[in-house]
Amino acid sequence: MNEIKALSFDMYRTLLDTRDFHEQAVREILALWAADSVNPDIFHTRWDEYYDVVHLEMPKDRFMTEREVAAESLRRTLNEFGIDGDAKAGVNIWMGKYGDADLYPEVEEVLNLLSERYPIVVISNVDDDDVGYGTFRGKNLPFRAIITSDSFKSYKPDGKMFREALSILQCRPEEVLHTGDSQRADVLGAKKAGMRAAWLNRRSDKLKPGIPKPDYEIISLRELLDLNL
Repeated sequence: MNEIKALSFDMYRTLLDTRDFHEQAVREILALWAADSVNPDIFHTRWDEYYDVVHLEMPKDRFMTEREVAAESLRRTLNEFGIDGDAKAGVNIWMGKYGDADLYPEVEEVLNLLSERYPIVVISNVDDDDVGYGTFRGKNLPFRAIITSDSFKSYKPDGKMFREALSILQCRPEEVLHTGDSQRADVLGAKKAGMRAAWLNRRSDKLKPGIPKPDYEIISLRELLDLNL
């Protein structure tokens, strides 16, 4: 197996902690429209499912921003549960929370140590005007580049963003390890691009059908420091 020469990372829920924001937003959205009879966990699950569906249905000749995808998927979820609410207003509740996002505690130390050995890029499905992304850019972390879906009009697991990372890093796919929390966007996306994948599985989830086995499965970014790369 070829030696790892560079690293790439996902941003949200990998480096930047937003794990509770969606759950918080769902409860506020349901309270806003007095949908007390709706189970927030079931609503959350359906919104996530519609989110993936909208991504998959996106025409190749039309790019939708993450905010647009969120609004359309929330609109479908509200309709399913019979809730008469403004999807854009609901998305504003959710996205507004991202200004409070911060790095996971280990991120700065781990990235600074890894950057002494490897060039690093970030590959993220995010809008360029996202408030959380603005917070992230201000952290002064040791990245060669940050590649966003908005900039490249493409979403992981599509290969366009991964190919851009390889071009910036000047590496062959098998020489780059990509780390992320999403089975579909990060594990599937990296493996399809020929890269190695580390699945950050903080919640001890099971691998879903159709997702290739990652090269590594970790519960903390600190584990990257001990891997024999």
